[in-house]
Amino acid sequence: MPGWPKMVRYSFIVGLALLSVQFVLGMIANIYATPPYGPSNIGVHYVMGYVLAAVGLIIIIMAALSRLRGPVAFAIAGFASIVIAGESGREFAFISQQSGIYSLSMALFWLIAFTAYFLGQQLSVSKGEAAKN
Repeated sequence: MPGWPKMVRYSFIVGLALLSVQFVLGMIANIYATPPYGPSNIGVHYVMGYVLAAVGLIIIIMAALSRLRGPVAFAIAGFASIVIAGESGREFAFISQQSGIYSLSMALFWLIAFTAYFLGQQLSVSKGEAAKN
């Protein structure tokens, strides 16, 4: 199906945009939030994590429907990284703010997800162009 590579590419771009917004929200939360006790403005960051997970599942489905193996692999890697980053964030916010390992893990898995989505987008472009020729 000729339209799938383009749709997959756009879904990866949406994932990249949402990951970028999540990064900014995370930086704001890092400066101003005081979870789990007292007032906090971290709620939007949490909700965005769930939105990212849902979009990640949609990206996997779209990549699978495109039958492009590379984008499927990167979609799965990106989704798994989002889930691990989210779990690291939960651990950091509610269990151990004293340990920076959860904050580091959150940042590293965000970077892995971003890289996976970027590479998936690039691969879907090259596969889509090859299908046209």
